[in-house]
Amino acid sequence: MTRSLAPRSASLALALSAVASFLPARIISYAPVTDRHAMPAVQHRTNRYYVLVEADYPISSYGGAYSAKLVLYDSKGEKEPRVLLGGPEAQIFAAAAREESDGSVRILVRTDARLGADNPQRANRFLYTPDSGATWRVVPIAGDLAPAAFLADVGGPVARERGSAIRIGSRDFPFVLVTSDYTTATSRAYAVRADGGARVIAELAWSYDPSPGLAGSNREGTRFLLSGSPLSSTGPLANSIRVLDLDGRLEELQPLPQARYGLEGWITPDGSVYLEDSGRVLLLYHAGTVIEVARALPGDVGPPSGPGIPPPSSQSLFAIPTADFAGAWIIQRGMGAPTTLSRHAPGVALVEQWRDASAPEVEALHAAASGSKLLVQVHVPRPQADQRIFRDPALAIWVVGQSAPGRYDELFLAEGPFKGFVHLDVEAVGTGGTFVFDSAATFYGGGGVSPSPGGGGGADVTQEWGVVRASLRQKLVIPAVGRLAGGFGSFWRTDLIVRNPTSDRMTVLARFVPSSTAESSASQPVERRIELGPSEIWLYPDVLGAIFDLARGSGALILVPDGDAAITATSRTYTDSPQGTYGMGIGAVDFFAAAGARFPLSFSGALQGTDFRTNLVVVDTSGRGSDVAVRVPETGDAIRPDFSFRAPAGGQAQLNGIGQVLAVPPDRSGALVVQPLSGEVVASLVAVDNRTNDPTWFPPDLPSPYVRTIPVIGHVDGANGSKFRSDLFLFNSSDQPQPITLTAKRWDVPETEAIVNLTLSPRESLTVRDVLPSLFGRTGIARLRYVSNSYEPSGVRVTSRLYTIDASGGTFGLLIPPLNSFQSAGPGESLEILGPQGGRNFRTNLSLVELTAFAEGPPARVRIEIFDDYGALMDSFETSVPIAGGIQLLDVFRARGLGNGPPAALIRVSPLGGLVGAFATTLDNGTNDPTYFGAVLASKD
Repeated sequence: MTRSLAPRSASLALALSAVASFLPARIISYAPVTDRHAMPAVQHRTNRYYVLVEADYPISSYGGAYSAKLVLYDSKGEKEPRVLLGGPEAQIFAAAAREESDGSVRILVRTDARLGADNPQRANRFLYTPDSGATWRVVPIAGDLAPAAFLADVGGPVARERGSAIRIGSRDFPFVLVTSDYTTATSRAYAVRADGGARVIAELAWSYDPSPGLAGSNREGTRFLLSGSPLSSTGPLANSIRVLDLDGRLEELQPLPQARYGLEGWITPDGSVYLEDSGRVLLLYHAGTVIEVARALPGDVGPPSGPGIPPPSSQSLFAIPTADFAGAWIIQRGMGAPTTLSRHAPGVALVEQWRDASAPEVEALHAAASGSKLLVQVHVPRPQADQRIFRDPALAIWVVGQSAPGRYDELFLAEGPFKGFVHLDVEAVGTGGTFVFDSAATFYGGGGVSPSPGGGGGADVTQEWGVVRASLRQKLVIPAVGRLAGGFGSFWRTDLIVRNPTSDRMTVLARFVPSSTAESSASQPVERRIELGPSEIWLYPDVLGAIFDLARGSGALILVPDGDAAITATSRTYTDSPQGTYGMGIGAVDFFAAAGARFPLSFSGALQGTDFRTNLVVVDTSGRGSDVAVRVPETGDAIRPDFSFRAPAGGQAQLNGIGQVLAVPPDRSGALVVQPLSGEVVASLVAVDNRTNDPTWFPPDLPSPYVRTIPVIGHVDGANGSKFRSDLFLFNSSDQPQPITLTAKRWDVPETEAIVNLTLSPRESLTVRDVLPSLFGRTGIARLRYVSNSYEPSGVRVTSRLYTIDASGGTFGLLIPPLNSFQSAGPGESLEILGPQGGRNFRTNLSLVELTAFAEGPPARVRIEIFDDYGALMDSFETSVPIAGGIQLLDVFRARGLGNGPPAALIRVSPLGGLVGAFATTLDNGTNDPTYFGAVLASKD
């Protein structure tokens, strides 16, 4: 609905506080921390500083990173990441980090890296730094690190701890580890001193069933659970679990537990020991007795593992220590049974906290330091199997005494079996703090989640795997809004479209941040509060005038919903002409989809060539200002110096005519790379046709080491004299040649895909004009699938621009980017498209594309629902999409008898079969200028 800013009831804030716990779930947007393969060090999750091992190649599940670097990050984002060790030829096999109260980080690494010119033979050894990498020394430890037997991360205070041969110790002895010496058939437990020395605190006989190792510790890191056979021990239970202290004293548990794969536990303050046996049973060793605390449901876990056999991956039962290590939080779940959370302490009966009959697949728990909250991590199941390999961790904060969580916000990632949090403070996350999560993916893929009317999101995510940074509180930015005069007599305005997906009223803080590089009638940020009724979609025409009462200005618009609420938002920036309007759509981006200093951004279609100019827009989301470098990638040995500039703290900067600034020949087309040097930024580009003045908005490229789909490329004549064509832009961001396979199949023709194989030279950009006939020899409308086959994490990056040509040879167009993994859906899932505008001067086309690989099988049925600006259902119908093809529903509002349509609509697309992507375009009937509205995946309540 078109709205003016009208006063609302002051009682709204009181109403909101009463409904916060009933808000629908949302999909969490996030930012990749690095564009490399990464493995977290063993470290406390509440550390401010965290350590990653980053590598050019996939990292083994059991460690082993090649061409690796050790990198230190600041979870607060106040300091830039630092490479501490490693390089192109270095291998890093294991790392652990302990943060001290003064902020220094002590790090132990198993590596063949050199210190200066030493270690010419690249021998594996232990290196230690007491001062966050300022100095390093060799630790005198003999033998190799004992084999790791990593288990699924079920939570607890330490990242990547379960199964590790290195554990976090005390201030005086920051690390304890177990080595294996195959020549003497012995293992040793070492305590590493704060000065980098080491001493043997236990000697063990080597064994394969299982090999000696560590199975847990107390909270202070002074006593450890040691698995193995002390050299002095004999008898059938010599290979057992004992308690080891830093002075080398061994204490036997009674009765003595036999060591085997998968045993993990912890030591309580009173000396009791909890031991979890591979998801089968939780035992408590207390005062000379053993108590069975909890057991997996019958039939859910197999018999104990035998010699040399790893434990099962079942999470039917698991436990983590309470914040004070005095007790246990326990999850029990199984096929056809409710999921149960319980709490236990020595001398106290097991107390059930909640029982959830919906049986969420809880896979990890994290305790807050206060003991009053847990972060509950569940797995959202896929409704069907298809070619996508995504999994879906979902998160909720649970407060002691409440019933089971009713809402899980989805962190949608390609994940591996050892995924888990790297940095997490449950108390801080509950109030909007940042967390860091490792997907542990050594493969790539796409996927979807189940539908609901909840907040969709994730279309702003650039890389859907790796180590990522996010928040449970939403904060959106529309990078560019304006009310100002432009070139060729234009006057630009921005319409804002905001949707409240909940059934309750909410308020949203709207903050306009003027650009540091443009004139504005506001010299400082301006704030207003807007109010949204239940399920409403509000269209604010000319938002800077309507909401902020500004005569002129350009900058960024920040939208922050109150509390835990979430919204969806988009915008259209346009100008009038004698024929009608033309402009571009700009979607809202989450603050936590911003790029940092270890994540360069590429824009393969940045430079469009003759008759175009390109503007760069950067918004600082760090709150401390960002220094940003821009470079033109060059093939061969040519090196062009970077150009750098600064975005002010919390502000926006726009560089117009970036090609001229970088001294790029005006006829050159190709890519730009934008590299944050400090801070965190949301960056995007606008390519403007100088003949028509029409802009096209470009977000950063998607990495593509697995199959991606551009839903439409075209060479077709359309309504009102339009002639639509597609240009394709490719960019190899790596220093190695990269192959790419492109396949095109027309939407409505039962044909074999046309396949083209290309190899791009290092840092090469390639522009293919009118790609469908020029590269594939076809006309019409087609989908384009591509894959870059390489271990290089980024692959070849690809995007496209679809445009119509006017009588002067100028273009009016829009970006058609590849779909990210939040923009396709299968049965039981939904996509939502916010923003298509109605009116007598506009028409909206809805495009549906079936994404499966092979053109075999029946068409996919799809249900379409159209909602008006009050959130009311206007129309619902079904249609068919050809397998591996597509359809376009032209002028969908009028075709469905909805007249000119609502001022702003929500279109929901729910496939009943197949795998479907979708988008909508709103076209001005006078200029034929299209505006792209992408789909986002709906969340699951």
